[in-house]
Amino acid sequence: MTTHASVKSITLLGVLTAMQIMLNSLLSVQFLTTKIAFAFVVVAITARLFSPLVTAGSTALAYFLGMVLFPKFTFFPGFILTAFLTGLVFGVAFYRQTSLPRILLANFIVLFILNLFLNSLWLHLMYLTPWSALLTTRFIQEIVSYIIYTSVLIVLFKVPVINQLTTRFNAK
Repeated sequence: MTTHASVKSITLLGVLTAMQIMLNSLLSVQFLTTKIAFAFVVVAITARLFSPLVTAGSTALAYFLGMVLFPKFTFFPGFILTAFLTGLVFGVAFYRQTSLPRILLANFIVLFILNLFLNSLWLHLMYLTPWSALLTTRFIQEIVSYIIYTSVLIVLFKVPVINQLTTRFNAK
């Protein structure tokens, strides 16, 4: 990779990471056990353009910086692990290719395994909230989120500009 391409890649990754921070920290609604945000769109775009590990690192860094710059609740490092794994799952699923089965599977893993179970574990450890209360309230949220994530990503990956950007970026 040439120096010019490296600079462009780093710049684009920085912009995408900043967008994740904005969407996850400033343009989200946070409650004690649930969060509504659209940063997953930027994570999916990052995953389409960069390798799974770069996407995972970017997502974890964005989460960490968002917590440092705009704290909304007690810091807990487990959520950084969840963010890293989310970026990794999206990276493996979407790097240079997308399909309906990949979108469905990636969203299922992220929402029902990482968000529902892993984040519920972190919340249980932080606040000693009973599992039954966490899982029942969060399960409903994740079902709704699954429908939204899937619908948005299906539309997103059909947008010609996104496909052209991916093709141009990966051709280098």
